[in-house]
Amino acid sequence: MERFNLPYVVVFIPAYNEEETIAGVISLIKEKYQGVNQRDYILDVIVVDDGSKDGTIKEAKKAGALKVVIHPYNKGLGASTRTGMQTALEMGADVAVKIDADFQNPPGDIDKVVRPILDDAADCVFGSRLIGGLQYKMPLYRNWGNKFFAWLTSMITGLKVTDATTGLMAFHKRYLKVFNIIRDYNETQQLIIDSWGKHMRVTEVSTKFFKREGGKSFIKMGLKYPINVLPTMFRMYIHYKPLRFFMTIGLMCLIFALIGVIYILINGETFFGDATVTILSIVGFQIIFFGLLADQISFKRK
Repeated sequence: MERFNLPYVVVFIPAYNEEETIAGVISLIKEKYQGVNQRDYILDVIVVDDGSKDGTIKEAKKAGALKVVIHPYNKGLGASTRTGMQTALEMGADVAVKIDADFQNPPGDIDKVVRPILDDAADCVFGSRLIGGLQYKMPLYRNWGNKFFAWLTSMITGLKVTDATTGLMAFHKRYLKVFNIIRDYNETQQLIIDSWGKHMRVTEVSTKFFKREGGKSFIKMGLKYPINVLPTMFRMYIHYKPLRFFMTIGLMCLIFALIGVIYILINGETFFGDATVTILSIVGFQIIFFGLLADQISFKRK
């Protein structure tokens, strides 16, 4: 068969100081999806090196990566994912797959995230570690953090998200053409919210996840994580659903103003003063007006 008679899948691996594992990940992917084990699609592997200071680039090339895209300095996982998705689109990929360089997601699960897209059942597929695929006892703080961000992402999008920090995901080219990662730090929550906001078909599949045995993670689940991630998530939410966001705040102001009015009628006075009720009413209506205006601007952009 000619190369492009079959769907073309580009697997990109963000890597930062992963000289110990990158070659093994690349070799295993090639073993499972190329040559005699080729599936019903053509698959190539590329690496996005995010300013590594060790031998990651050398090992990736030695292992046979089709391309190694190099960041001159460490930009972050979000930036590396952005580069990988853009490069896959430029290479003519029908599907782009992101997998980490640390063997926590087994390369054999790549087909699990690709399959719903090839079957035209989804545009964006996220591998979930938390629906039966977790192969070790995750530290309590990380487990709680993952569950919180999954809950928050679900609340924002209305999707049933069980894993908002997964490292294995796949995207159809129709999303590669329009995706937007606005911050260089995290990527998964941004991509879930962005694909939902752009009306893509988003789904999760169960994938395995093993304990990391070597190297260091791009992102550590500490205090820095929520400080960086939460503002980005809310910024994206406001961008896609400005009316819902501003309407909620505006209505809350009006409800407090109404409570103040009722208190005045019953007691003849208010704890905060009459001016506070007036200010809350004016601010509430202004916020709702801003929401309507922002919604119109957002609608025209879409």
